[in-house]
Amino acid sequence: MLNLPIYLLGSSYYLHTRIAGKQVKKSLRTSYKREAIIKAISLLHSMTKDLPQKYELDLTNSVLKADGPDDHARLMEAIAAMKAMHAGQPAPVAPAPLIPPQDDPTALKLGELLEKFLLLKQVEPATVKGYTNANKEFCKFLNNPPITRIQKSDVSRWMVHLAEKRKNASRTIDTKVGVIKTLFNFAKKQSYIRGDNPAENMNLLTKRQKAKNGWAIFEREELDLLLRSEFFKLRKTSQPDYVCCVILALFTGCRIGEITNLKKDQFKTSPKGIPFFKIRDAKTAAGIREVPLHPFIHEYMTEFMKNKPHKIFEYTERDGKGSGNAVGKMFAENLKSAGLTRDKLVFHSLRKYVNNTMLQNNVSLEHRCQFVGHEINNVNVNIYSKIVGVDDLAKTIFPALDEIKELVENTNTEGITNLGDLLEGTLM
Repeated sequence: MLNLPIYLLGSSYYLHTRIAGKQVKKSLRTSYKREAIIKAISLLHSMTKDLPQKYELDLTNSVLKADGPDDHARLMEAIAAMKAMHAGQPAPVAPAPLIPPQDDPTALKLGELLEKFLLLKQVEPATVKGYTNANKEFCKFLNNPPITRIQKSDVSRWMVHLAEKRKNASRTIDTKVGVIKTLFNFAKKQSYIRGDNPAENMNLLTKRQKAKNGWAIFEREELDLLLRSEFFKLRKTSQPDYVCCVILALFTGCRIGEITNLKKDQFKTSPKGIPFFKIRDAKTAAGIREVPLHPFIHEYMTEFMKNKPHKIFEYTERDGKGSGNAVGKMFAENLKSAGLTRDKLVFHSLRKYVNNTMLQNNVSLEHRCQFVGHEINNVNVNIYSKIVGVDDLAKTIFPALDEIKELVENTNTEGITNLGDLLEGTLM
């Protein structure tokens, strides 16, 4: 029995009391206690509102009045009912003062996160250097906080700093932020953090903008000037390895590191007699491929490698930038000596020229991508197509490379028109 005269009978509460000397028993039609209390109060009020004696309960103004013992009893019942309504409800608690979150004593710092990343991931030396430099910059800017404290706003402030203080271009900023994004993706997978990646979706450039602002593609006239330059001719005797790297890039579209790391055992011949070399280590899975050698460059390389050790080119790892760093610097000097000042022309522009030459000669996308080692994000190609054999690839690619052969044979002021003239000096 509650303080209010109600009780549970079966599956329903009942109001049972006496009003003005008469017994009252009413079903409240509910099995819920709180609802029964509310209904009972409402029912009592409606049944007693016309009685001559009436209590007054005004909690807003703190007024409690009763006339006579019966009225007082009903007032007490109403107060008891209101107490019962709020029984079991927690008292309101004042909001706690805002206290800054305490650092997790086990949280990694940025430098420690990079160490674990490099320990578990197999990356190239050049990648290690790039990741280390970007991580150091970010760490210095934020004063090396635990990674659990880093927010999107911190990354945003760093990006502004890179643009204003470091004078970094948008592409460079995206590259550095991309490093932080990769590290935090790793941290999330390894459960070093539980929240969102603070560097996610912070790119400044879209894919289209990156493609537009990437390295330039050589025009035929520019390559003509490059190969005719005095700088290039002198390197035939002083730096024959450099000359070979340039020529090989023009016939294979290979990346500079793929060329300078070549070894003799990578050069092979297919059962049908097509010479090729196999790239065993590349930046992507698509980069591991077999590159057919056009007859012109095959003859060139056969002569060039005769007196070479197992590693064909003299270049070694330097400054953590791979073995192609020296070639890249010399190529920049070559451009300057040839009077080529157009922005974004680099050694990689040779690779783009080869790809564009194949495109202009109607070589299919699949064949172009396989030849230069590009990935294709297409379900039909990735799942339903087979890798083209080196012999079939040669049939498609070689006619397009004949155009480059013509360019190389005719770009010398002293009348070089054949392989022997091109090699003269480089094999001395």
